[in-house]
Amino acid sequence: MATNRLLRLDAAFIFFCGLILFTAGLSHQEIIGFESRFYLFALEMGRHGLAWFPTTYQEPYPDYPGTSTALIYLTAKLFGTLNKWVAVLPSAIAAALTLSATYLIGAIQSRKGGWYAVGFLLFTLAFITEARTISLDMYVAAATTWIFYLISSAKYQERTPPWGWMVLLLVASFAIRGPVGIVIPAGVASIFYLLEKDWRSWVIFSMLSFLLLIACTGILLAIAHHVGGDAFMQNVFHMEIAGRMEVNRTPPHYFYFKESIGAYAITYPLAILILAGSVSRFFKKNPTQSIRFLRSLAGWILVIMLGLSIPADKKVRYILSISPALALVCSYLIVTILNGFLHWTKKGFYWLCRLLPLLALGVLYVLYQKQVVLPYYFLTAFFIVIQMMMVIIRNNDTVFFLAVATFFSANVFIVEKINVDSNKTRDFVRQVEVIREKNHAKLAFYHEGRDGIAIKYLLNMSNEESPQFVSDISKTQVKSVFFVTSKENYYVLPESVRKNLHVMMAGRIGRDEVVVFSK
Repeated sequence: MATNRLLRLDAAFIFFCGLILFTAGLSHQEIIGFESRFYLFALEMGRHGLAWFPTTYQEPYPDYPGTSTALIYLTAKLFGTLNKWVAVLPSAIAAALTLSATYLIGAIQSRKGGWYAVGFLLFTLAFITEARTISLDMYVAAATTWIFYLISSAKYQERTPPWGWMVLLLVASFAIRGPVGIVIPAGVASIFYLLEKDWRSWVIFSMLSFLLLIACTGILLAIAHHVGGDAFMQNVFHMEIAGRMEVNRTPPHYFYFKESIGAYAITYPLAILILAGSVSRFFKKNPTQSIRFLRSLAGWILVIMLGLSIPADKKVRYILSISPALALVCSYLIVTILNGFLHWTKKGFYWLCRLLPLLALGVLYVLYQKQVVLPYYFLTAFFIVIQMMMVIIRNNDTVFFLAVATFFSANVFIVEKINVDSNKTRDFVRQVEVIREKNHAKLAFYHEGRDGIAIKYLLNMSNEESPQFVSDISKTQVKSVFFVTSKENYYVLPESVRKNLHVMMAGRIGRDEVVVFSK
């Protein structure tokens, strides 16, 4: 086994390389989609100072503690500016830390296993997508992975777990993500101790986690009461706890198991094959160290997917903490000598790796035919060179990491670019703002909620403004107003009303077609 010093050097190297990969090219990229909300939080905190909760329209927002926004705010202060690179940096650091911890867990078995686990984590679509955006779930993933490393390495080395560090990680995870920030890593650690039949550690950790959850939740609600009184405290309780358990809008219970096939490709489908081929060994009387390790990873994955299948609110990013476990399961396939089904699975996977650049070229050709704007010359040359190397090189390790480079590059230069281009908002908003300022008009949103279109519009404005939200145009008292609404809402207006309106501009805010009009 490699020395501790060598492993620490590897982990540090992985961290800095990961940080570069997760932040490269973001400084001039536009804020889009779900990250818009967090960017607006940071803008308002920058204008009004640190707060216990993030704000929108200068009012506290109950769904998140202010910690993650404060990290962006302090990073912006450090660099003297706020752009996407600055906003993503804190969660990118969490992603790089997750990468390092995944390596260290894999290296408990072998150094090669650690490196392959890192490669497979970069082979996970959801992980690299979330690593390059503002992601609160990435902090929970980092805490979960580091806690698993601390307890598994302590078990392997037969020493007492570092309870103090684990408490700090749980508290930090709660401070970012609320109650789920403790529930997820605590569930993973508890299932590990149960599978290892370490009853003493299980009791200690379960009690510790439960008491921390109660204490931290109490503190959060007390702060909420201090910020906005009983009404805001109840909103926080509903958003963080009660609202997640509602059943009237629950997706099916198998949601995560189905949606993860695409969202967590390539590692999730591959991990299913590996676990299916190994499950019979889990129940032997004296399983080997590697089987016990694989069994604990299966527990890690299942406790999160089954546990988060209970709440009503389900989104694939909520289970981001399974990504390191998926990567570690997949690394088992590579570093272990296997027979039968898993042997052929391994051979098939390496063939997929060898053909991946060719598949990327095929996708590139289809997109070219559809006239999607991409750096075709660069990408074509890159994938051709990688494919030629795949043909020449016989070393499977090199082939694997070339495939990882192909997968990561395809996602950044193709998937991410298409996503950004199809969600552009900034240019349209600035054009509207030039006309609105010339007319000294107020801003209003017609039949729009306070999230979505409104937030995406506001974060692209140069100045702060408190817009109106109206449902009846005729009752607007201000003389000069620019109304922003979706195209659907505009054409729902009766023809008799629309003929008296003046359409200033039409365009897109994100993926929504909008109309800007005045009376």
